[in-house]
Amino acid sequence: MNESKNDGAAATKDQQDQKPAVDRRRASLPQPDFSHYKKAEAWPGPKYLFVGHSYNVELDNKEGEGVDNRAGAIKALFSKDVKWIPVAEALGNQNFSGTLSRFEHDLLSRLPESSLVGEAISTTDGTEIKHSFTIWREERRGRREDRKA
Repeated sequence: MNESKNDGAAATKDQQDQKPAVDRRRASLPQPDFSHYKKAEAWPGPKYLFVGHSYNVELDNKEGEGVDNRAGAIKALFSKDVKWIPVAEALGNQNFSGTLSRFEHDLLSRLPESSLVGEAISTTDGTEIKHSFTIWREERRGRREDRKA
């Protein structure tokens, strides 16, 4: 029988096929253009990942007390100088917490302490999305690399 020995020097075909998947898992998530956030000084910086907006398309065309209360509660979290706050602080605000859907509340309460809630700004035209907020999560990969060095 003539079997070739694999001494580990060359990667097997299976290992070569798996490498791109490993690289994809290790790569940072694609991030949108933050120029509008930077212009509004609402970008917490490169160490934070944009998780997304708490955006409900149905609220775009709705008016009423519920939508106004939600927009007002979100706006009250921020000021000219404060563009994002820790998630725990946002959840501690009764007006804000009272306007969250069950899903939003559950998601925010599961995020790490270092996560932030910020103003929602459209990445296409830079307008404020009044009934939405942005969720930012701290990128921890850099920290691990810093510890190893």
